[in-house]
Amino acid sequence: MNFYGIRCGVLIDGTGKPPLKDVIVIVKNHHIARIERNSSLIDPNIPIIDARNCTIIPGLIDSHKHVMNCGGFGIEVGFNLHQLKRNLSEISKGGVTSVLDLGSANIAPYLERLIGSKTRIYNAISILTCKGGYPQEYMPQKFYKMGSVIECDGLDEIKRNVRKLYKKGVSVIKTAVVSRTFDNRPQVNWTDRELRCLTDEAHSYGLNVCAHITYIKDYEQAAKCGVDSIHHAAFDGIADNNVLEIMIEKGIIFVPTLSLVDLIVTGLKERWIFRPDYDPAVNEKIKVNMRNFTEAYTHGNPNKPIGDFFVKLPKSQLEEVSAIQLENVRRYIALGGIVAMGTDSALGFSLHNTPTREIELLMKAGLSLTETIKASTLNSSKVFGMQKEIGSIEPMKRADMLIIDSNLENNIASIDKIKSVIINGNIVYERSKNSEKKQ
Repeated sequence: MNFYGIRCGVLIDGTGKPPLKDVIVIVKNHHIARIERNSSLIDPNIPIIDARNCTIIPGLIDSHKHVMNCGGFGIEVGFNLHQLKRNLSEISKGGVTSVLDLGSANIAPYLERLIGSKTRIYNAISILTCKGGYPQEYMPQKFYKMGSVIECDGLDEIKRNVRKLYKKGVSVIKTAVVSRTFDNRPQVNWTDRELRCLTDEAHSYGLNVCAHITYIKDYEQAAKCGVDSIHHAAFDGIADNNVLEIMIEKGIIFVPTLSLVDLIVTGLKERWIFRPDYDPAVNEKIKVNMRNFTEAYTHGNPNKPIGDFFVKLPKSQLEEVSAIQLENVRRYIALGGIVAMGTDSALGFSLHNTPTREIELLMKAGLSLTETIKASTLNSSKVFGMQKEIGSIEPMKRADMLIIDSNLENNIASIDKIKSVIINGNIVYERSKNSEKKQ
């Protein structure tokens, strides 16, 4: 069915405009044809989906994802082909219609076709870093060989590797601007000249640059050297307004990934994995890892890192991260900065499902309902330059939509009450039938 209408109770179109009520969205040839207020102007022969008791929003877009990560305290825990398929299924059913995978391996460009993912997967394949730079402190060398990380020694290697990734068809260039390790040791980082070379080269191929950053002092360098989006809210203190204003002046899109640490710490504190009602969509190896992670947290020394968790922050410091990150995002929003939704899942208890907690935290940081939906759709599409095709319910854009069986104006957390997921105009999942449809 690719010529039909949806009679909306409430339509939040993703542009930031006020919600519309009692309108009909016309879908044809996989795109939005128009939004009609006057039902008498609708062809009486086309099928109409009755969603008068529902809220319709654009498909969610996660602008910072790792689809090959599965949860637990490591980046490869429990990974296998079956779990990867399950990850992608959960992403689609969770209403995420497009993801930006920011670092998996050389196989990343083929996942959508090989696994039959309904969700679109845009990718960076590799993270480009300087010689000896992040993530050397924790990333095993085998992942470098798989293409997850590429080290660049000098300007010529930067240019050559950006060009190689462009030819492989990446959607963005990902890098890291990190001057300290998690345990507060100096970390080799780009020089300004090297980072400008990277951003200039990426921009010459029409590619945005996404920068992994975790410390306040690195924000300013990234902004001044031309990165387009900064990923992760700093957790080592509250950023000075002058730094945030430089980011805003440069048009930086901030992808704070607020829910990652929030869900990890909450899941550990509340011992979710030991609750009978907690049944994550992961295999037994991952569940065992989650139990070990939880026990390491419960019995761990507050002044030491938690077990084998690669983020080597002391337990007590990790518990303070969420509040610091939220305040940094609140300030950025208050100053007029643009934010986008990204989860950095899967890790710990941040899994591949509806990104409800990330959306709740963006709203808690100061966004209105319509701004929160825009951050989770249109703004996210801007991170990888696809805003002309996806991200909002407007004529000529791809028909990616969610039918939510709830009024989001009353409770944003009910965004996970998804009745139908529509990608490219095709209904790929209907919760009422408890099954996924083939496209």
